[in-house]
Amino acid sequence: MNYNTGAPLDITSGIQTITTVGAQPNIVGSLPKSMGKVTKAPEGVFYFNGFTQTRDPGFANISTSNGLNTAYTNKAIIDPNGDIVLVNPQPGQVGSLGYSTVRGPASLELDLSLIKRIPISEAREFEFRVDAINVLNHPNFGPPDTNINSNSFGQITSANGARRFSVTARINF
Repeated sequence: MNYNTGAPLDITSGIQTITTVGAQPNIVGSLPKSMGKVTKAPEGVFYFNGFTQTRDPGFANISTSNGLNTAYTNKAIIDPNGDIVLVNPQPGQVGSLGYSTVRGPASLELDLSLIKRIPISEAREFEFRVDAINVLNHPNFGPPDTNINSNSFGQITSANGARRFSVTARINF
């Protein structure tokens, strides 16, 4: 049996500040380390259950001249209570959220092997073997989209862990 806790995830803003593309967002609320949970919905599979996007509060400082306010697409993340938790860093800032602050989806695999040895003679035996990889057929989900400005924030688009069988027959001498 293999059980792995989720890999560390970097939540990014996806915008360039100073020289960093995909800088960390600023944390302005309480962000629990266990904020992730795989949730299946009709629209797909999501990880940050209850955490949703809203317009970044920095929008209030955007000028209406030259239509800049209509091109503003930055988003903020709010928790299930409606409190703002993450916002984009201001120009020239790197962001206050540290790297690898949350964990991704965990993975679980249960492998099973069955072996039957039948003696043929004193020095030989026939061996029949069946190996089942991930016998429970438990899906192991890939990392979610961690860009807070992405339209697919928190969505998981990959999974692996399909059940596989391997059958082997051989003669040992």
